[in-house]
Amino acid sequence: MLTVDEALDRLRQGIRSTNVEPIDLADADGRVPATRDVVAAIDVPPFANSAMDGFAVRTSDGTEERRIVGESRAGGPAAPPVEPGTAVRVMTGAPIPDGADAVVPIEEATDEEGRLRVAKAPAPGAHVRRAALDVARGQTIELPAAPLSPSSIGLLAALGIGSLEVRRRPRVAILSTGDELRPVGSVLERGEIHDANAPALAAAVREAGGEAIVLERAPDDPAEIERRVDEAAGSADLLVASGGVSVGAHDHVRGVIERLGTLDFWRIAVQPGKPLAYGRIGGVPVIGLPGNPVSALVTFELFVRPMIRAMLGLAGDGRQRVQASVHERIGKDLPRRAYLRVRVERRGDEVTATATGGQGSSQLLPLATANGLLVVPEGVEATEPGACYEAILLGALA
Repeated sequence: MLTVDEALDRLRQGIRSTNVEPIDLADADGRVPATRDVVAAIDVPPFANSAMDGFAVRTSDGTEERRIVGESRAGGPAAPPVEPGTAVRVMTGAPIPDGADAVVPIEEATDEEGRLRVAKAPAPGAHVRRAALDVARGQTIELPAAPLSPSSIGLLAALGIGSLEVRRRPRVAILSTGDELRPVGSVLERGEIHDANAPALAAAVREAGGEAIVLERAPDDPAEIERRVDEAAGSADLLVASGGVSVGAHDHVRGVIERLGTLDFWRIAVQPGKPLAYGRIGGVPVIGLPGNPVSALVTFELFVRPMIRAMLGLAGDGRQRVQASVHERIGKDLPRRAYLRVRVERRGDEVTATATGGQGSSQLLPLATANGLLVVPEGVEATEPGACYEAILLGALA
C-alpha cells in the first residue's frame, strides 16, 4: 500500500491547468483569475472627497465666521470654489471643492442663516479622502491566490474592470456504481439504498471549484461501467467513480480502468478509504473511490480536492489546519493514517477536538456534524488523551 503522501505525489504528476475563458465581473464570484497581477488604469478614489457630512473649508480661516456659498453632493453639479471667508456644504463621498483643504463635520459646526461658525480650527486634511488614497493609477495589484471573493470583485469594479479572464472550471464526471443504488426519494425495496454518493460528491466538486457532471448510475456490470467511463473520458477533465474498487466478485471499476487505460495504484494506507484506484484513460485522470459514503467523501477531500484546485492553478487543498488537543481515546487501525471525524472548538486558550460519533466508514451523521478531520499517524492504535494532533478544518472553528 502507498502512504498518503506517496499517493498525493503521484496524483500531482501530470495535472494540467484548465484553459482560460473570459467572464463578466458580475459572474466572477468564486472563479480563479488567470493572472493575479492587475495594473490600475485609474486612481481609486479618482478625486478627493469628503469622509463626512459637513462643510468644506480653508483651514487658514481658523475659527472666523464663514459664508456658506453652495453645496457639493455625490454625483451633483460642480460646487463653487471655497475662497477665503467662505465654506461649501459637502456630503459624504462628494468632491472636495477647489480651494478647500479640510471638512468640518456637521456635529462640530453651527449653521445659522447661511453663516458657518466653528469652535475649533480644523487641521489640514481633516476628513478628506485624497485622490488615489486606495490605489494609484499604474499601480500593480496582486490578487490573493484564491477564488475571487466579494471584496476582490469590489476592488476590480472600483477599478472599472468589467470583465476578466479566469480558469475554466474543471469538468468532473461523477459515476456511482452498484446494483443496490436507487435515486434519492424513490421507494426502497429489500436490499436497496439511496445513492448518497452522487449528490454528496457533486457538492464536493462544486465546493472545490469544479463543474460536476453526474452520470447515470451503473449497475455492477463491467460492460455498463465501461460504457459510461469511456464516454465520460472523452469530455471530462477528471472522472470520479464510487464503489467497485475493492476485491469483491462484483467490483469492476478497477478492471475497467486497466482495460481502457493504465492503472497507477489502487490501495492506500489511509482510514477510511484503503481501496482507492487511480489511473488514466486517454490522458484523463480517473479515480475510483470506495463505495461507503464516508470513505468516498474523506478520500475525495484528501486526494480529489487538491487535484481540482491544481487544475485551477491553486496549491494544496485550501483547508486551514490547527493543532487540537484530544481528551478521549479514539481507536483506529494500527498501520494506517486515520482521519477521524471530530468537532474542533476553542475553549479559552485551548483548541480541542471531540469525536462526533462512530468512526465507521458508512456512518454519515458523524461526518455531517463534524467540522474537522483529526489526523492520527500510522503506527498507533488510538488517540492518546491529552495529546495534540493536527486537525483539518472543513468549516469554521466552533
